[in-house]
Amino acid sequence: MAVSNNNDPTSWTTLNKGDPVLTSFFGMGGIRDPSIIIAPDRSKFWMIATDLKVWGRGWNNGTCYTCNGSKSIHVWESNDLATWTGPTFTTVAPPEAAMAWAPDAIWDPVKNKFLVYFTSKLNSQLVLMKTYTEDFKTFSRAVEFNRLGMDATIALEKETGKYYWFSKNGPDELIQQNVADSPEGPWKKVSERIGANGGMPAGEGPLVFRDNKDPKKWHLWIDDYMRGEGGYLPFTTTDISKGKWTVVKNANLPKNPRHGYVIPM
Repeated sequence: MAVSNNNDPTSWTTLNKGDPVLTSFFGMGGIRDPSIIIAPDRSKFWMIATDLKVWGRGWNNGTCYTCNGSKSIHVWESNDLATWTGPTFTTVAPPEAAMAWAPDAIWDPVKNKFLVYFTSKLNSQLVLMKTYTEDFKTFSRAVEFNRLGMDATIALEKETGKYYWFSKNGPDELIQQNVADSPEGPWKKVSERIGANGGMPAGEGPLVFRDNKDPKKWHLWIDDYMRGEGGYLPFTTTDISKGKWTVVKNANLPKNPRHGYVIPM
């Protein structure tokens, strides 16, 4: 975990000396792709994460992680982002799904529940699946959401009521942006190949958040996973509706940040 310096999203201090803050012995014993979800009244926080541990095993060890991977996610709960209870370990993907990766969630004001979505496979085809929950303890049976790639995240622009979807999808395995009037869609493409102007050969694990000081400014971080251990490459825009993102230079991000989450407070 890390906290920004002077409310500046380009400067960070890593907490706990860079050591893990949360661990789990459930499932594969590994935690990846954490998302932090905020209650509508901001009284509670949840962290949800992929159950996957490749370290010490490798990707090419005979195990097909995307054929018969973990169908469960790790869940923690907090009232202050400092003290966490958990994890609990809950199955969210149905038996016919291959895995439950990169879970994220957003509040659905119509259903008055959290829409939880994650990357999976059905019949060997990459899909996004969705389920609903009120408390991150019990979940509805997950069904196919859409086929807009993988590693999805959704952001709401409250002034316009527009929902923006970001995922690894489209040409060159880069990031695609879509827009809808509902968190469930239907989604309309805004732009694609986001990250190409930063020289990225491919990108994944996008996260998006609004600037605390300038409400017109949005930040998009993309995992530059093909070019060594650098981690996230940050981009910014002052008009999220256009889908045109500019590389942020000389940012001091946490060391080697990978698929994670940022929340403005």
